[in-house]
Amino acid sequence: MTFRLRPGIGLVLPANAGVLRFGMTERAAQWTASTLADIRAGGWICGARWAFFFVHRDVLVSAYACTACVEQTMGHLIVERTERVPDRAADVPVAFGDVDLFGYPVHELTEVLDPSDRKLLLSADINPHSTHYLSAVRLDVCEGVRR
Repeated sequence: MTFRLRPGIGLVLPANAGVLRFGMTERAAQWTASTLADIRAGGWICGARWAFFFVHRDVLVSAYACTACVEQTMGHLIVERTERVPDRAADVPVAFGDVDLFGYPVHELTEVLDPSDRKLLLSADINPHSTHYLSAVRLDVCEGVRR
């Protein structure tokens, strides 16, 4: 029961629910995610043509296409904790390779991720010495608006 981040590909959903692949249409992405959780269409993301989100246990996933995404297909994924400042591991692992990004404090993640992975996964405003747990990670294939 693990979410798996695949940069350039998308997000593998837990419980063999499928893969949210970059380049999917809104309908296909919603259909895939609906095998795991109830979909909430809409929501507001600046510059988005379409967006939806779902919650699985204590992890919230948002998928969207911005105005620059080719053919209005999915170009952005945000995976975040439902708790804003988490002080414990998530109930559902969010894996990047062999590392559970929501399972260790930020300072431990910065020790095990190599520099290119840190740049890809951790936003610039994250304190690398923080004892809190990571609250969100995003993947983008579209070079358009990123919020």
